[in-house]
Amino acid sequence: MTSNTSTDLRQAAEGHRPSAASRGVYEYVVLSAAGLFAIISLYFVGSIVWQALPAIRHQGLYLLTGTSWVSGGATPALSKFGGLSMITGTIETSLIAIVIAVVVGTGTSLAINLLLPSWMRTIAATTVELLAAIPSVVYGVWGMLVLAPLVISTVGPFLNSLPGGNAVFGTVVAGQSLLLAGFVLAIMVLPTYVAISREVIGAVPHELIEASLSLGATRWQTIWKTILPTGRVGLLGAGALALGRALGETVAVVLVIGQVNQLNFRPLQPGVTLASWIASQWGEAIGSDQMNALFALGALLMAASLGVSFISTRLVSRQRSLVNR
Repeated sequence: MTSNTSTDLRQAAEGHRPSAASRGVYEYVVLSAAGLFAIISLYFVGSIVWQALPAIRHQGLYLLTGTSWVSGGATPALSKFGGLSMITGTIETSLIAIVIAVVVGTGTSLAINLLLPSWMRTIAATTVELLAAIPSVVYGVWGMLVLAPLVISTVGPFLNSLPGGNAVFGTVVAGQSLLLAGFVLAIMVLPTYVAISREVIGAVPHELIEASLSLGATRWQTIWKTILPTGRVGLLGAGALALGRALGETVAVVLVIGQVNQLNFRPLQPGVTLASWIASQWGEAIGSDQMNALFALGALLMAASLGVSFISTRLVSRQRSLVNR
């Protein structure tokens, strides 16, 4: 038995597949599970695309460029389902979240890996990781009760006091806004970004750090001139992975963004995202042609998330290959 196992492992290492006779029950179970997962995934994606096709055929490019969302009722030809407001809101809130998460998360990862005493590193890392265990509805309630008053009393007036602030940022009304949604999303994606960026920073060869310090560079110069440039590809991958997480967040965003379907580029004004609009309109859409339009928005969101996840995986893999050279 040991001889056969060793032979199979040696053949696998050399690129040869073990014969069917040598495969045990466990291997067939694993292959069956993998096949079942592939079938379920294909069925999931196919069913969403299939449900979205009627809206794609009827609405065409208006689904991406229109701003009206009106159901024709008994006359589907009169229906207008435009998703530009949701697409714009998704991009705005995600960009706000990523900028904040990258700045705070990179500093956190550097502190955990390089600056904090050893006894504090585990505490800090565990605290950040615990943020991922908090339900999204709790983030939404916290943002509505704690951050919204802060936006009304402090952040909003400060932004409005800047030259051209009202024109650029808008006027804060009830606190619920694209900016508030971005703040909440930034905290939600922070554990994802910190987890990957810590790995990237930790993978920077110690020889480079020691060489920089031995040449007289200070700790901060070593961070800016050696560590961050060496890990920039992996940090971009971590940001892309966090972006994929931000794109699909729903419950917390519904509570803090205001759910106003209008094209808005001012962050202090309320807005809407793809995920939050799907969630808020689902009950009304059952049994109407609006359902197919929501599936179309879901397909668009799924494609965006898959694309961002693919990019992040490629970037992180490239960073590993650069470090291992």
